[in-house]
Amino acid sequence: MSEVPQPIKHTNRLARESSPYLLQHAHNPVDWYAWGPEAFEAARKENKPIFLSVGYSTCYWCHVMERECFENEAVAAEMNRRFVNIKVDREERPDVDQLYMLAVQVLTRHGGWPMSVFMSPDLRPFYGGTYFPPTDMNGRPGFVTILKGIEDAYRNRPADVAQTADRLGDILRQFAEPAGSDTPIEIDQTFVEGLIRRSVSDYDSKHGGFGGAPKFPRETLLELLLVYTQNAGPDDTLKSRVAQMVRHTLDALAEGGIRDQLGGGFHRYSTDAHWLVPHFEIMLYDNAMLAWCYVEGYRQTQDPRYQAVARGIFDFVLREMTSDEGLFYTAMDAEVDSQEGLNYLWTKEEVERVLKSSLGDGAPERNAIETLLSIYGLNRGPNFADPHHGDGVPNRNILYLAAPISFPAGADGEAKSALLDPDLAKLRQILYDARRKRKQPLLDTKIITSWNALMIRALAYGGEILRDTRYIDAARRAADELLTGHRTPDGGLYRTSRDGAAKYQGFLDDYAFFIHALLALVDATGEDLWNRHATDLASAMVAKFGDPDHGGFFFSEKDAPDLIIRQKTASDSPLPSGNAIAAMALLQLGQTAQCRQALSLFARQTESQGEGMSAIVQAMLQYIRKAGPFSAGTDEDAVATERPLSAQEVAHQVVGAQSEWRGTDELHLHLKIADGFHVNAHDVSGDPVLIATSLNVVEDPTATVDYPPGEELKTPFADGPIRVYGGNVELVVRLSKVRHEGSTLRLRLTYQACDDSACLMPLTKEIVVERPE
Repeated sequence: MSEVPQPIKHTNRLARESSPYLLQHAHNPVDWYAWGPEAFEAARKENKPIFLSVGYSTCYWCHVMERECFENEAVAAEMNRRFVNIKVDREERPDVDQLYMLAVQVLTRHGGWPMSVFMSPDLRPFYGGTYFPPTDMNGRPGFVTILKGIEDAYRNRPADVAQTADRLGDILRQFAEPAGSDTPIEIDQTFVEGLIRRSVSDYDSKHGGFGGAPKFPRETLLELLLVYTQNAGPDDTLKSRVAQMVRHTLDALAEGGIRDQLGGGFHRYSTDAHWLVPHFEIMLYDNAMLAWCYVEGYRQTQDPRYQAVARGIFDFVLREMTSDEGLFYTAMDAEVDSQEGLNYLWTKEEVERVLKSSLGDGAPERNAIETLLSIYGLNRGPNFADPHHGDGVPNRNILYLAAPISFPAGADGEAKSALLDPDLAKLRQILYDARRKRKQPLLDTKIITSWNALMIRALAYGGEILRDTRYIDAARRAADELLTGHRTPDGGLYRTSRDGAAKYQGFLDDYAFFIHALLALVDATGEDLWNRHATDLASAMVAKFGDPDHGGFFFSEKDAPDLIIRQKTASDSPLPSGNAIAAMALLQLGQTAQCRQALSLFARQTESQGEGMSAIVQAMLQYIRKAGPFSAGTDEDAVATERPLSAQEVAHQVVGAQSEWRGTDELHLHLKIADGFHVNAHDVSGDPVLIATSLNVVEDPTATVDYPPGEELKTPFADGPIRVYGGNVELVVRLSKVRHEGSTLRLRLTYQACDDSACLMPLTKEIVVERPE
């Protein structure tokens, strides 16, 4: 008997948002606001302190706090009466998350999500933490007690609150600048190649790509590697190795279910290691960056398959994600009628029925249909089970290239490519036309300046290399629209628009990415008009975001209304760093001194964290090629402050590992999990899907690993217990090949660390094991 849907009792302002994480809270009884002027004005008008809650969708402690506190009518009533409550998705507003996470770390020497911050109406934090239980327990104050105590301090001890906020603000300002170096750092080819070696250390030699599941395309890394391999000579060993990794990855992405084999676009990421089952959401930025990578891959290899994939992306975006004005929409939802990927899924019977109704049922047509069924994996049985509906047994198919990308020769004796064969293209078109008659995923019609700029750049480059004026014309049109509709009265840029109404001051990314795109149009068209616009915007960028005294660029402009402290960041998210793209653009405009100053500012951070800073490494590489190596000078104040560990650094320290050989083909890995922490077990279940602990052997992809079952942990967010590892854990690695004395193995351990109040972000840690002689 099916469950009767329960009526919705509450709907708050988050129902107007697009973030899946925020929408999860749209029916809480909490009177949530999104981050923005409406919330700030309410706090000032009502003279209430602000409660800021930050999280993300796979953080189970975030869901625990929602279930225990934010869905609790009594707790929500206390929150609504005493505070203005703001909910933030850390993936949507990383600037807010970074700033207030640092405040929590300074206050508690601890960080993680959910992040809970209390601040005054002028956005100055004065108290914070992570998860709070709803009631007092085990000597720990509950959330309601915290709420009452914070409000009492705010009302009755304002001088104490102000003093704490002032002191904390001083510390945050000190940490807003990246740490300098107390010794010179030489930025040369050796420096860059060392970072590239580290960046590709998690290359998946079996499936292509980098890291484990969930698996992202890592476009910023791919672009760095493609730029590095330009003009590679036959004797350059590292470049040859890197070029092979890139080709393998581009092939795997093109073959997998992560690519919409009918429509041509790419989904956001793969839930598995071999690119089959995607998270079906489609993001403009992924497709823009992958299009550039496939165009460059084609330029370097002249492989026609890469041209076909690039054209598929461009044509998909122009067909399905482009406004009447020629600008590009933000995203397409993963779901239809609350079912993941429903629009993209097929059964073998559906495919046969659609093709037969269009082609007929003669012998040649049956052969063609059978060929398609074989090539796209439909003859291998269903490969997709809805994670939230049904019994967990696969019952539909994601189309992917199940056979090698080139299938057997035809009558003409030449091997054909599934991506290039015209007969297959006709069959795909029939299926695509039938699919378009289905209910379509929700289309997010926001226009974001920086994301549009990424698409403009890709189209301009694609039109130039593929010799297709359609793509250059589309890039021109979109650039013209941004220059008309997204310009502020003072000559700056708006961040976003919808239905022609632009709003929000642009961030550094918006300026840097658009300048970069305009310079791509210069190269594609030879028209100086675009160079003039790029130069004007570069001047505005330097004026609004630049720091002439120390170098680099702040993420928010100097008049930004919603951040109390401006931060400089250089790490990549799924998007490249704004500082990196700004440096590349300045270099291309001939402003080498400003470019060098920005890169020098982040030299120490790049030296230690270069794996997450591919765009900065690329900017350094391009600078070296144009202007030569340089030395990043010393900072006399570099050792003057002790910075708190980042959440990523804490996560890295949570798990230690020691290895023990048992013969030549069996390795026991002993994990020591820090006191007070646990990691998800290998076999996890529940809603939301958690990040499982997994181990991969780089040199032996077919090795098997025996995992312990883990201990049961009951959490309020899941109907049943989840399994976790704590203390000492032993994993047994059974190798498929004998390892000789003195040989080395690289192991990649993926885990998500949590303690009794917060979860850290998932992490992949490389462990090098030597077999003693």
